Amino acid sequence: MSIIDLSNYATSLVQSSQGRSGTPDGNIFFNTASGLWEAITVEELATIDLTSVGGGASDPNPLSQQDGIKLEAAYAFENQERASDEVLRGFDRFIKGSFKFAGAYNFVNSRKPSTQADRDILRGSGWSELASDGGTDRIYFGAKGLSNIEPASQPYNQLSAGGAPTDFAKAGQFDEAVQVFGSTANTPTDSGAGDFDTRDYMAVSVRTFGQNYDRKETTTDLGIAELGGYSTGFAVNESPHNTSGNYILADVYGGSQISPWTSMGLEELDSPQSESGFNEVDGNFTWVLNNSSSGTLDECVAFLDALSQTDDDINDHASNTTNGKRVGTFYSYNGAGQVVFDSPFSGQGLFVEQVPVADEQRCVFTDDASGVKTRPFSVALEATLGSVAKADVNAWYHCFFAAAYNTGGAVTVRNSSAGDIKGLASTSDGNNKIIESFDYDGDTVGGSAGTDKDCVFLCEGDGGATQAKTLFTISRTTTVAFSCSPAAETNV
Repeated sequence: MSIIDLSNYATSLVQSSQGRSGTPDGNIFFNTASGLWEAITVEELATIDLTSVGGGASDPNPLSQQDGIKLEAAYAFENQERASDEVLRGFDRFIKGSFKFAGAYNFVNSRKPSTQADRDILRGSGWSELASDGGTDRIYFGAKGLSNIEPASQPYNQLSAGGAPTDFAKAGQFDEAVQVFGSTANTPTDSGAGDFDTRDYMAVSVRTFGQNYDRKETTTDLGIAELGGYSTGFAVNESPHNTSGNYILADVYGGSQISPWTSMGLEELDSPQSESGFNEVDGNFTWVLNNSSSGTLDECVAFLDALSQTDDDINDHASNTTNGKRVGTFYSYNGAGQVVFDSPFSGQGLFVEQVPVADEQRCVFTDDASGVKTRPFSVALEATLGSVAKADVNAWYHCFFAAAYNTGGAVTVRNSSAGDIKGLASTSDGNNKIIESFDYDGDTVGGSAGTDKDCVFLCEGDGGATQAKTLFTISRTTTVAFSCSPAAETNV
Protein backbone atom coordinates (compact mmCIF):
# COMPACT_ATOMS: atom_id res chain seq x y z
CA MET A 1 0.00 0.00 0.00
CA SER A 2 0.99 3.64 -0.20
CA ILE A 3 -0.05 7.00 1.17
CA ILE A 4 -3.25 8.36 -0.34
CA ASP A 5 -2.63 11.77 -1.86
CA LEU A 6 -3.80 13.92 -4.74
CA SER A 7 -2.36 11.46 -7.26
CA ASN A 8 -4.45 8.46 -6.25
CA TYR A 9 -7.35 9.50 -4.03
CA ALA A 10 -9.89 9.27 -6.87
CA THR A 11 -9.16 5.56 -7.33
CA SER A 12 -8.54 4.74 -3.65
CA LEU A 13 -11.40 6.32 -1.70
CA VAL A 14 -15.03 5.31 -1.65
CA GLN A 15 -17.74 6.99 0.42
CA SER A 16 -19.25 4.58 2.93
CA SER A 17 -22.96 4.47 3.59
CA GLN A 18 -22.37 3.58 7.25
CA GLY A 19 -19.76 4.25 9.89
CA ARG A 20 -17.54 1.79 11.72
CA SER A 21 -20.22 1.17 14.33
CA GLY A 22 -22.48 -0.25 11.60
CA THR A 23 -21.67 -2.11 8.41
CA PRO A 24 -19.30 0.10 6.42
CA ASP A 25 -18.96 -0.44 2.67
CA GLY A 26 -16.36 2.22 1.94
CA ASN A 27 -13.35 3.83 3.61
CA ILE A 28 -14.57 7.42 4.22
CA PHE A 29 -17.79 8.11 6.09
CA PHE A 30 -19.31 11.57 6.47
CA ASN A 31 -21.54 11.27 9.53
CA THR A 32 -23.85 14.20 8.88
CA ALA A 33 -25.88 13.43 12.01
CA SER A 34 -23.01 13.61 14.50
CA GLY A 35 -20.63 15.74 12.46
CA LEU A 36 -17.86 13.15 12.72
CA TRP A 37 -15.49 12.26 9.88
CA GLU A 38 -14.40 8.61 9.83
CA ALA A 39 -11.43 7.08 8.00
CA ILE A 40 -12.08 3.33 7.92
CA THR A 41 -8.73 1.63 7.33
CA VAL A 42 -7.76 -1.80 6.06
CA GLU A 43 -7.09 -2.83 9.63
CA GLU A 44 -10.83 -2.39 10.28
CA LEU A 45 -12.24 -3.30 6.86
CA ALA A 46 -9.99 -5.58 4.81
CA THR A 47 -11.73 -5.25 1.43
CA ILE A 48 -14.07 -2.79 -0.24
CA ASP A 49 -15.89 -2.49 -3.57
CA LEU A 50 -13.76 -0.28 -5.83
CA THR A 51 -15.68 -0.96 -9.05
CA SER A 52 -17.08 2.58 -9.03
CA VAL A 53 -13.54 3.98 -9.23
CA GLY A 54 -12.10 1.48 -11.67
CA GLY A 55 -11.26 -1.38 -9.33
CA GLY A 56 -12.77 -4.67 -8.32
CA ALA A 57 -15.73 -5.71 -6.22
CA SER A 58 -13.57 -7.12 -3.42
CA ASP A 59 -10.24 -5.27 -3.57
CA PRO A 60 -7.93 -4.66 -0.57
CA ASN A 61 -8.83 -1.44 1.21
CA PRO A 62 -6.13 1.06 0.07
CA LEU A 63 -6.41 3.18 3.24
CA SER A 64 -4.04 1.99 5.99
CA GLN A 65 -3.00 3.23 9.42
CA GLN A 66 0.67 2.89 8.52
CA ASP A 67 0.62 4.96 5.33
CA GLY A 68 -2.33 7.23 6.05
CA ILE A 69 -3.93 9.90 3.91
CA LYS A 70 -2.86 13.43 3.02
CA LEU A 71 -5.34 15.94 4.40
CA GLU A 72 -5.34 17.60 1.00
CA ALA A 73 -6.63 14.31 -0.47
CA ALA A 74 -9.38 14.15 2.13
CA TYR A 75 -10.36 17.71 1.18
CA ALA A 76 -10.33 16.92 -2.55
CA PHE A 77 -12.39 13.78 -1.96
CA GLU A 78 -15.07 15.75 -0.14
CA ASN A 79 -15.17 18.18 -3.06
CA GLN A 80 -15.60 15.25 -5.44
CA GLU A 81 -18.35 13.66 -3.42
CA ARG A 82 -20.30 16.90 -2.93
CA ALA A 83 -20.21 17.43 -6.67
CA SER A 84 -22.09 14.18 -7.28
CA ASP A 85 -23.91 13.49 -3.98
CA GLU A 86 -26.83 15.89 -3.66
CA VAL A 87 -27.72 14.50 -0.23
CA LEU A 88 -24.23 15.26 1.10
CA ARG A 89 -24.24 18.75 -0.35
CA GLY A 90 -27.39 19.43 1.65
CA PHE A 91 -25.29 19.47 4.82
CA ASP A 92 -22.49 21.76 6.01
CA ARG A 93 -18.99 20.93 4.80
CA PHE A 94 -16.54 18.94 6.90
CA ILE A 95 -13.21 20.27 5.57
CA LYS A 96 -12.27 23.65 4.18
CA GLY A 97 -8.98 24.69 2.59
CA SER A 98 -7.07 27.39 4.45
CA PHE A 99 -4.09 28.07 2.22
CA LYS A 100 -2.62 25.69 -0.28
CA PHE A 101 1.13 25.73 -0.15
CA ALA A 102 1.62 25.45 3.63
CA GLY A 103 -0.62 22.39 3.68
CA ALA A 104 -3.16 23.89 6.05
CA TYR A 105 -6.84 22.99 6.26
CA ASN A 106 -9.68 23.36 8.73
CA PHE A 107 -12.43 21.10 9.96
CA VAL A 108 -15.37 23.54 10.05
CA ASN A 109 -18.96 23.77 11.29
CA SER A 110 -18.17 21.71 14.41
CA ARG A 111 -17.19 18.80 12.13
CA LYS A 112 -14.15 16.85 13.29
CA PRO A 113 -12.41 13.46 13.02
CA SER A 114 -14.27 10.79 14.93
CA THR A 115 -11.35 9.34 16.94
CA GLN A 116 -7.71 10.01 17.70
CA ALA A 117 -6.86 7.19 15.31
CA ASP A 118 -8.64 9.13 12.55
CA ARG A 119 -6.43 12.12 13.35
CA ASP A 120 -3.24 10.05 13.57
CA ILE A 121 -3.46 8.88 9.95
CA LEU A 122 -3.77 12.39 8.51
CA ARG A 123 -0.53 13.39 6.80
CA GLY A 124 1.06 16.47 5.29
CA SER A 125 -0.74 19.17 7.21
CA GLY A 126 -1.83 20.62 10.46
CA TRP A 127 -5.35 21.94 10.90
CA SER A 128 -7.81 23.74 13.13
CA GLU A 129 -11.17 22.39 14.25
CA LEU A 130 -13.70 25.21 14.27
CA ALA A 131 -17.03 25.31 16.08
CA SER A 132 -20.27 26.43 14.45
CA ASP A 133 -20.02 29.77 16.24
CA GLY A 134 -16.63 30.37 14.62
CA GLY A 135 -14.54 29.69 17.72
CA THR A 136 -11.53 27.40 17.67
CA ASP A 137 -12.03 24.08 19.47
CA ARG A 138 -8.65 22.55 18.65
CA ILE A 139 -5.43 23.29 16.78
CA TYR A 140 -3.22 20.50 15.46
CA PHE A 141 0.34 21.35 14.43
CA GLY A 142 1.77 19.09 11.71
CA ALA A 143 5.25 17.70 12.38
CA LYS A 144 7.08 16.09 9.48
CA GLY A 145 10.49 14.42 9.46
CA LEU A 146 13.00 15.61 6.87
CA SER A 147 16.05 13.39 7.47
CA ASN A 148 16.77 9.75 8.20
CA ILE A 149 14.91 7.82 10.90
CA GLU A 150 15.20 4.04 10.90
CA PRO A 151 11.94 2.09 10.43
CA ALA A 152 12.11 0.51 13.91
CA SER A 153 13.04 3.73 15.76
CA GLN A 154 10.39 5.52 17.80
CA PRO A 155 10.42 9.33 17.48
CA TYR A 156 8.65 11.35 20.15
CA ASN A 157 7.58 14.92 20.87
CA GLN A 158 7.35 17.23 23.87
CA LEU A 159 5.13 20.29 24.22
CA SER A 160 7.19 21.95 26.93
CA ALA A 161 10.89 22.11 27.71
CA GLY A 162 11.61 19.08 29.88
CA GLY A 163 7.98 17.98 29.57
CA ALA A 164 6.57 14.49 29.32
CA PRO A 165 7.44 12.72 26.04
CA THR A 166 4.70 11.44 23.74
CA ASP A 167 5.49 8.87 21.07
CA PHE A 168 4.25 9.49 17.57
CA ALA A 169 1.56 7.02 16.54
CA LYS A 170 3.91 4.92 14.45
CA ALA A 171 7.59 4.05 14.46
CA GLY A 172 9.99 5.25 11.78
CA GLN A 173 9.70 8.48 9.82
CA PHE A 174 6.98 10.74 11.18
CA ASP A 175 4.35 12.85 9.43
CA GLU A 176 1.73 13.46 12.05
CA ALA A 177 -0.22 16.28 13.67
CA VAL A 178 -0.10 17.03 17.40
CA GLN A 179 -2.75 18.96 19.30
CA VAL A 180 -1.29 22.22 20.64
CA PHE A 181 -4.48 24.06 21.61
CA GLY A 182 -7.85 23.08 23.06
CA SER A 183 -10.93 24.99 24.23
CA THR A 184 -14.34 23.97 25.53
CA ALA A 185 -15.67 27.55 25.48
CA ASN A 186 -17.37 27.41 22.09
CA THR A 187 -20.86 26.46 20.91
CA PRO A 188 -21.50 23.63 20.64
CA THR A 189 -18.94 22.52 23.21
CA ASP A 190 -16.25 20.04 22.18
CA SER A 191 -16.05 18.25 25.52
CA GLY A 192 -12.92 16.31 24.58
CA ALA A 193 -10.91 19.28 23.37
CA GLY A 194 -9.43 20.17 26.75
CA ASP A 195 -8.52 23.69 27.83
CA PHE A 196 -4.82 24.32 27.20
CA ASP A 197 -2.45 26.24 24.97
CA THR A 198 1.04 24.90 24.19
CA ARG A 199 1.58 26.75 20.92
CA ASP A 200 4.88 28.25 22.04
CA TYR A 201 7.08 25.12 22.02
CA MET A 202 7.62 21.69 20.53
CA ALA A 203 10.65 19.42 20.58
CA VAL A 204 10.98 16.34 18.41
CA SER A 205 13.58 13.69 19.27
CA VAL A 206 14.75 10.28 18.20
CA ARG A 207 16.89 8.24 20.58
CA THR A 208 17.50 4.62 19.69
CA PHE A 209 20.42 2.96 21.48
CA GLY A 210 23.18 2.18 18.99
CA GLN A 211 22.25 5.19 16.83
CA ASN A 212 23.36 8.81 17.08
CA TYR A 213 20.63 10.78 18.84
CA ASP A 214 19.04 13.95 17.52
CA ARG A 215 16.61 16.56 18.75
CA LYS A 216 15.12 19.69 17.19
CA GLU A 217 13.15 22.46 18.93
CA THR A 218 10.77 24.93 17.31
CA THR A 219 12.01 27.84 19.41
CA THR A 220 15.74 27.47 18.73
CA ASP A 221 16.29 25.27 15.67
CA LEU A 222 13.23 26.23 13.63
CA GLY A 223 12.70 29.81 14.81
CA ILE A 224 8.93 29.36 15.19
CA ALA A 225 7.36 31.58 17.84
CA GLU A 226 3.82 30.20 17.65
CA LEU A 227 2.63 26.83 16.40
CA GLY A 228 -0.51 26.86 14.30
CA GLY A 229 -2.70 24.65 12.16
CA TYR A 230 -0.08 24.08 9.51
CA SER A 231 2.85 21.73 8.92
CA THR A 232 6.59 22.15 9.17
CA GLY A 233 9.60 19.90 8.83
CA PHE A 234 12.02 18.76 11.53
CA ALA A 235 15.46 17.71 10.26
CA VAL A 236 15.85 15.00 12.88
CA ASN A 237 18.51 12.54 11.77
CA GLU A 238 19.96 9.31 13.12
CA SER A 239 22.86 7.17 11.98
CA PRO A 240 24.83 4.26 13.45
CA HIS A 241 26.84 5.27 16.51
CA ASN A 242 30.48 4.30 16.17
CA THR A 243 30.83 3.29 19.83
CA SER A 244 27.52 2.65 21.61
CA GLY A 245 26.54 0.50 18.65
CA ASN A 246 29.18 -1.97 19.83
CA TYR A 247 27.30 -2.68 23.07
CA ILE A 248 24.02 -4.32 24.08
CA LEU A 249 21.58 -2.03 25.88
CA ALA A 250 20.65 -4.70 28.43
CA ASP A 251 24.32 -4.97 29.46
CA VAL A 252 24.70 -1.22 29.82
CA TYR A 253 21.45 -0.32 31.59
CA GLY A 254 18.61 -2.20 33.22
CA GLY A 255 18.10 -5.35 35.24
CA SER A 256 20.89 -7.40 33.62
CA GLN A 257 23.55 -4.67 33.72
CA ILE A 258 27.18 -5.89 33.81
CA SER A 259 30.57 -4.39 34.72
CA PRO A 260 31.82 -1.69 34.31
CA TRP A 261 28.35 -0.14 34.05
CA THR A 262 27.26 -1.55 37.41
CA SER A 263 29.76 0.90 38.93
CA MET A 264 28.61 3.94 36.94
CA GLY A 265 26.12 6.56 38.05
CA LEU A 266 25.18 10.09 37.00
CA GLU A 267 24.75 12.47 39.91
CA GLU A 268 23.76 16.08 40.40
CA LEU A 269 25.70 17.42 43.39
CA ASP A 270 24.30 19.79 46.00
CA SER A 271 27.55 21.79 45.81
CA PRO A 272 29.86 21.89 42.78
CA GLN A 273 33.08 19.93 43.15
CA SER A 274 36.43 21.35 42.04
CA GLU A 275 38.61 19.41 39.60
CA SER A 276 42.20 20.10 38.58
CA GLY A 277 44.92 18.70 36.38
CA PHE A 278 43.77 20.42 33.20
CA ASN A 279 45.71 22.41 30.64
CA GLU A 280 43.46 25.24 31.80
CA VAL A 281 42.66 26.53 35.30
CA ASP A 282 40.71 24.38 37.75
CA GLY A 283 36.96 24.04 37.18
CA ASN A 284 33.81 23.50 39.25
CA PHE A 285 31.28 20.86 38.19
CA THR A 286 27.70 20.33 39.42
CA TRP A 287 27.28 17.03 37.59
CA VAL A 288 29.59 14.04 37.83
CA LEU A 289 29.62 10.66 36.13
CA ASN A 290 30.90 8.25 38.77
CA ASN A 291 33.11 5.65 37.13
CA SER A 292 34.70 3.68 39.93
CA SER A 293 35.63 0.71 37.73
CA SER A 294 37.49 3.00 35.30
CA GLY A 295 35.31 2.19 32.32
CA THR A 296 36.73 3.33 29.00
CA LEU A 297 35.59 6.52 27.33
CA ASP A 298 33.49 4.52 24.87
CA GLU A 299 31.83 2.67 27.76
CA CYS A 300 31.06 5.99 29.47
CA VAL A 301 29.48 7.30 26.26
CA ALA A 302 27.39 4.14 25.94
CA PHE A 303 26.17 4.61 29.53
CA LEU A 304 25.11 8.20 28.84
CA ASP A 305 23.35 7.03 25.67
CA ALA A 306 21.47 4.43 27.69
CA LEU A 307 20.38 7.05 30.22
CA SER A 308 19.24 9.44 27.50
CA GLN A 309 16.88 6.96 25.83
CA THR A 310 14.87 6.10 28.96
CA ASP A 311 12.17 8.08 30.74
CA ASP A 312 13.45 6.78 34.10
CA ASP A 313 14.91 9.09 36.73
CA ILE A 314 18.61 8.96 35.79
CA ASN A 315 19.80 11.31 38.54
CA ASP A 316 21.50 9.57 41.49
CA HIS A 317 20.79 12.62 43.67
CA ALA A 318 18.78 11.67 46.74
CA SER A 319 15.81 13.90 45.89
CA ASN A 320 16.30 15.71 42.55
CA THR A 321 14.66 14.04 39.56
CA THR A 322 15.91 14.05 35.96
CA ASN A 323 14.05 11.97 33.39
CA GLY A 324 16.51 10.94 30.70
CA LYS A 325 14.64 11.34 27.43
CA ARG A 326 12.97 14.59 28.52
CA VAL A 327 16.19 16.59 28.57
CA GLY A 328 19.13 17.10 26.24
CA THR A 329 22.00 14.63 26.07
CA PHE A 330 25.03 14.92 28.35
CA TYR A 331 27.69 14.92 25.63
CA SER A 332 28.35 15.83 22.02
CA TYR A 333 31.20 15.49 19.53
CA ASN A 334 33.31 18.40 18.35
CA GLY A 335 34.93 18.85 14.96
CA ALA A 336 38.07 17.02 16.11
CA GLY A 337 36.04 13.96 17.10
CA GLN A 338 36.50 14.55 20.82
CA VAL A 339 33.71 13.84 23.29
CA VAL A 340 32.53 17.11 24.84
CA PHE A 341 30.90 16.43 28.21
CA ASP A 342 28.33 18.94 29.44
CA SER A 343 24.96 18.76 31.17
CA PRO A 344 21.89 20.03 29.31
CA PHE A 345 21.29 22.56 32.10
CA SER A 346 22.64 26.09 31.94
CA GLY A 347 25.41 26.80 34.45
CA GLN A 348 25.91 23.12 35.32
CA GLY A 349 28.92 21.33 33.87
CA LEU A 350 29.75 17.62 33.77
CA PHE A 351 32.93 15.85 34.85
CA VAL A 352 33.69 12.16 34.27
CA GLU A 353 35.77 10.47 36.94
CA GLN A 354 38.58 7.97 36.41
CA VAL A 355 38.78 8.13 32.63
CA PRO A 356 41.70 5.90 31.60
CA VAL A 357 44.83 7.86 30.69
CA ALA A 358 44.73 6.41 27.17
CA ASP A 359 41.33 8.08 26.61
CA GLU A 360 41.99 11.47 28.21
CA GLN A 361 42.99 13.20 24.97
CA ARG A 362 39.58 12.40 23.51
CA CYS A 363 37.78 14.18 26.37
CA VAL A 364 36.67 17.78 26.72
CA PHE A 365 34.96 18.71 30.00
CA THR A 366 32.68 21.74 30.34
CA ASP A 367 32.52 23.31 33.80
CA ASP A 368 29.74 25.30 35.45
CA ALA A 369 31.09 28.54 33.99
CA SER A 370 31.00 27.00 30.46
CA GLY A 371 34.79 26.79 30.55
CA VAL A 372 36.43 24.16 28.36
CA LYS A 373 38.80 21.82 30.22
CA THR A 374 41.25 19.47 28.52
CA ARG A 375 43.87 17.10 29.86
CA PRO A 376 47.59 17.54 29.12
CA PHE A 377 48.76 15.26 26.35
CA SER A 378 50.52 12.28 27.88
CA VAL A 379 52.91 10.31 25.73
CA ALA A 380 53.59 6.71 26.69
CA LEU A 381 57.34 6.03 26.47
CA GLU A 382 57.98 2.31 25.93
CA ALA A 383 61.64 1.29 26.21
CA THR A 384 62.40 -2.37 25.54
CA LEU A 385 65.49 -3.31 27.59
CA GLY A 386 65.65 -6.99 26.75
CA SER A 387 66.10 -10.06 28.90
CA VAL A 388 69.86 -9.65 29.35
CA ALA A 389 69.51 -6.26 31.04
CA LYS A 390 66.60 -7.45 33.16
CA ALA A 391 68.63 -10.41 34.40
CA ASP A 392 71.58 -8.21 35.41
CA VAL A 393 70.71 -7.12 38.95
CA ASN A 394 73.08 -4.16 38.67
CA ALA A 395 71.94 -2.95 35.26
CA TRP A 396 70.39 0.51 35.22
CA TYR A 397 68.59 2.80 32.80
CA HIS A 398 68.56 6.61 32.61
CA CYS A 399 66.85 9.01 30.18
CA PHE A 400 68.30 12.47 29.32
CA PHE A 401 67.27 15.33 27.07
CA ALA A 402 69.65 15.24 24.08
CA ALA A 403 70.27 19.00 24.00
CA ALA A 404 72.51 18.97 27.09
CA TYR A 405 73.62 15.34 27.08
CA ASN A 406 77.36 14.71 27.27
CA THR A 407 77.87 17.98 29.12
CA GLY A 408 78.09 18.93 32.75
CA GLY A 409 74.52 20.23 32.51
CA ALA A 410 72.85 17.01 31.39
CA VAL A 411 69.14 17.12 32.25
CA THR A 412 67.11 14.02 33.24
CA VAL A 413 63.72 13.49 31.61
CA ARG A 414 60.84 13.44 34.08
CA ASN A 415 57.58 11.53 33.87
CA SER A 416 54.07 12.99 34.21
CA SER A 417 54.33 12.68 38.00
CA ALA A 418 57.54 14.77 38.03
CA GLY A 419 59.64 11.71 38.81
CA ASP A 420 63.00 11.11 37.13
CA ILE A 421 62.96 8.44 34.41
CA LYS A 422 65.76 6.28 35.75
CA GLY A 423 66.12 3.10 37.76
CA LEU A 424 67.13 -0.56 37.73
CA ALA A 425 66.60 -2.60 34.58
CA SER A 426 65.36 -5.47 36.75
CA THR A 427 62.15 -3.48 37.37
CA SER A 428 61.09 -3.81 33.72
CA ASP A 429 57.80 -5.64 33.16
CA GLY A 430 57.18 -9.16 31.90
CA ASN A 431 57.90 -8.03 28.37
CA ASN A 432 61.20 -6.48 29.48
CA LYS A 433 59.80 -2.98 29.02
CA ILE A 434 60.02 0.21 31.02
CA ILE A 435 56.84 2.24 30.41
CA GLU A 436 56.62 5.84 31.55
CA SER A 437 54.15 8.66 30.86
CA PHE A 438 55.46 12.03 29.67
CA ASP A 439 53.48 15.30 29.98
CA TYR A 440 53.84 16.63 26.44
CA ASP A 441 51.76 19.78 26.99
CA GLY A 442 53.03 20.57 30.46
CA ASP A 443 56.68 19.63 30.74
CA THR A 444 59.09 22.59 30.45
CA VAL A 445 62.26 20.98 31.85
CA GLY A 446 63.63 20.03 28.44
CA GLY A 447 62.31 23.08 26.56
CA SER A 448 59.03 24.77 25.76
CA ALA A 449 55.84 22.93 26.65
CA GLY A 450 54.00 21.34 23.75
CA THR A 451 57.06 20.85 21.53
CA ASP A 452 58.93 17.77 20.29
CA LYS A 453 62.06 16.89 22.26
CA ASP A 454 65.04 14.73 21.31
CA CYS A 455 66.18 12.40 24.08
CA VAL A 456 68.92 9.90 24.88
CA PHE A 457 68.07 6.65 26.66
CA LEU A 458 70.89 4.66 28.28
CA CYS A 459 70.86 1.14 29.63
CA GLU A 460 74.11 -0.24 31.09
CA GLY A 461 74.95 -3.38 32.99
CA ASP A 462 77.54 -4.30 35.57
CA GLY A 463 78.63 -7.86 35.01
CA GLY A 464 75.77 -9.28 32.95
CA ALA A 465 75.00 -6.69 30.26
CA THR A 466 76.96 -4.22 28.18
CA GLN A 467 75.89 -0.66 27.32
CA ALA A 468 73.13 0.37 24.93
CA LYS A 469 72.29 3.94 23.93
CA THR A 470 69.25 5.00 21.89
CA LEU A 471 68.33 8.40 20.49
CA PHE A 472 64.55 8.97 20.19
CA THR A 473 62.12 11.88 19.88
CA ILE A 474 59.15 12.59 22.10
CA SER A 475 56.41 13.79 19.75
CA ARG A 476 52.68 14.38 20.05
CA THR A 477 51.78 10.74 19.54
CA THR A 478 50.07 8.34 21.90
CA THR A 479 53.06 6.00 22.20
CA VAL A 480 56.77 6.37 21.44
CA ALA A 481 58.29 2.89 21.43
CA PHE A 482 61.98 2.10 21.00
CA SER A 483 64.56 -0.50 21.91
CA CYS A 484 67.57 0.01 24.16
CA SER A 485 68.68 -3.56 24.65
CA PRO A 486 72.27 -4.28 25.77
CA ALA A 487 74.05 -7.41 24.64
CA ALA A 488 75.49 -9.94 27.09
CA GLU A 489 78.72 -8.82 28.74
CA THR A 490 81.75 -10.87 27.50
CA ASN A 491 84.57 -8.49 28.40
CA VAL A 492 84.88 -9.25 32.13
